[in-house]
Amino acid sequence: MSIHLHSVMVVVDDQDVALDFYCGVLGWTKTIDNMMGPNFRFITVHPPGHSTGINLGQPHIAGRPSPGSDTPADAGINLVSTDLLAECAELKAKGVVFGQDPEPMPWGGHGATFMDPFGNRFFITDAT
Repeated sequence: MSIHLHSVMVVVDDQDVALDFYCGVLGWTKTIDNMMGPNFRFITVHPPGHSTGINLGQPHIAGRPSPGSDTPADAGINLVSTDLLAECAELKAKGVVFGQDPEPMPWGGHGATFMDPFGNRFFITDAT
C-alpha cells in the first residue's frame, strides 16, 4: 500500500478567475477539471513538474467562504522557490499582491507571503 498527498483545498469564489491566476499568472498546470454534479466542479492545479496540487474549491462544497481580499487568511500552504528574489519580482510584475516582501528568516533563508485574488495567503521561501 502506498499513500501520497494529492491536493489540498483552497476556497475560491470564482473558479475561472482562480484558473486565470494559478495557471495564467503563477504558471501552474490545470490537471483536473470535471463536473461532479450540477453545482460541483472539481478543479486541481499543480506547479510544473510536481504531482501534489491545489483543489480550487467552491464555497458551497467546502462549507466555508473564501477569506476575501480585504481579510486575507493563511492557506496553510508553504511553497519553495529555487530563486525567491527573482520569483517574487516576476510575480509582482504580474500584479500579484504581497503581504510580506522577501526578508531573512531565522533559519537562514528568506521568505515572503503573497495572496491569490480571494485572500488565500501563501508563504514562499527559498530552497535554503
